[in-house]
Amino acid sequence: MPWLRQMVGLDPVPWRETLILLCQRLTAAGVDWWLTGSAALAVRGIALEPGDLDLVVSGADARRVGDVLVDGLVEPVAPAEWFCEWWGRAVLGARVEWVGGVGQSADDPEPTDFGLVAASELEVIRWLDWDLRVPPLALQRAVSVRRGLPDRLRLIDGFTR
Repeated sequence: MPWLRQMVGLDPVPWRETLILLCQRLTAAGVDWWLTGSAALAVRGIALEPGDLDLVVSGADARRVGDVLVDGLVEPVAPAEWFCEWWGRAVLGARVEWVGGVGQSADDPEPTDFGLVAASELEVIRWLDWDLRVPPLALQRAVSVRRGLPDRLRLIDGFTR
């Protein structure tokens, strides 16, 4: 499976091509979504290569994303008793994971880059032909500090747009 080879670093992750496909499909389907994780940093121009694409959608849209990405679905959209109501995974060149219906627990004990705090402060980044919503850079920096990601932190701190 190509995506397993990507996960272990044997093959490059075609995240750009997959993100273009997501933009096309999700926009056509009218899904309200935003990008988080390493891809949200990469679309800003920060020099890192995402290992996957992480999306946040409403609880109502979570199953619809599964329908839109059905040709790449590797884990069906399923209820989650976690920080979100729904979770799904597909592979369309690169791995795509999404959460739907994120609740307050996502930001407990501190704000995350996929929780309600991030959702209330989204920034719009122009990437190719798309206006993508992403969490604030300061919040992604704070999350990188907490997760102990010094290389990512250096890239964020060295980034000037």
